[in-house]
Amino acid sequence: MWAHRSGNSKFLCFLLCVVIGSGAFPALSAEPKHGDKSLTEWLQIYQKADKGTSEERQAGMAVRTIGTNALPYLTEWIVSEDLEKQFKAKDGFQILGAAAAPAIPSLGKLLTSTNEVVSFVVAQSLGHIGAPALPELLAGLTNRHFKVGTTAALAIAELGTNASPAIPIFLHHLEHPNHFYRERAADALGNLHIEPKTVVPALTKLLQDDSKAARYLAISGLENFQALARPAVPAITAILTDPDEGLREAATNALRRIAPEVIRNAPLR
Repeated sequence: MWAHRSGNSKFLCFLLCVVIGSGAFPALSAEPKHGDKSLTEWLQIYQKADKGTSEERQAGMAVRTIGTNALPYLTEWIVSEDLEKQFKAKDGFQILGAAAAPAIPSLGKLLTSTNEVVSFVVAQSLGHIGAPALPELLAGLTNRHFKVGTTAALAIAELGTNASPAIPIFLHHLEHPNHFYRERAADALGNLHIEPKTVVPALTKLLQDDSKAARYLAISGLENFQALARPAVPAITAILTDPDEGLREAATNALRRIAPEVIRNAPLR
């Protein structure tokens, strides 16, 4: 089933039905095939296969061979009310990667859909396309609707160094008066763990935030920088005596990766 590939489970998606048409592709005819199997059949094999198996590789190769002929179908499936089709589409974009770039304009129009599943799957699909899709994801990140921005942030956080243009936006959001924006930015910056010279000081400052969730995400984010986060060690060490057990545990885990000698030399409590 698609569930094991469905992305970050901590963010919930709610089904809201809406009729959307992209209008970017001509009317669909018979589904494209590779060998004796259709695009749908190859994606079903891909979803059911264990990761790294020959079945998964064969299905991926078949979808890549179908190539851009798959794009009208993948785009149509995203806006269907069939959840399995929607996640087949996401997997199709994952397999095609940058080769699916011709679909970016159509996906960009769908990113702001009021159907949260559509918006989520579109953002994930754009993320799978990679760097060419970043402008659309950045537009989503700055959208006035928080949920649209969140789906974009989740996808951007998977782009690695290609996400560098998003760093100033996330840093700005760390100063946002709404704690949800600060938490979302801290989560994304920690998952990306790039540009430590600017990001580590910003996350260190967030350790003093009023939101416990923001402080926790800042600690976790700094942990991902490992030794590059050593300038944050004094601030993280101070949290070892915090009244909150969860924050103390997070700080301990972070220090084990950033500066393990601090934990070894810490007095027993």
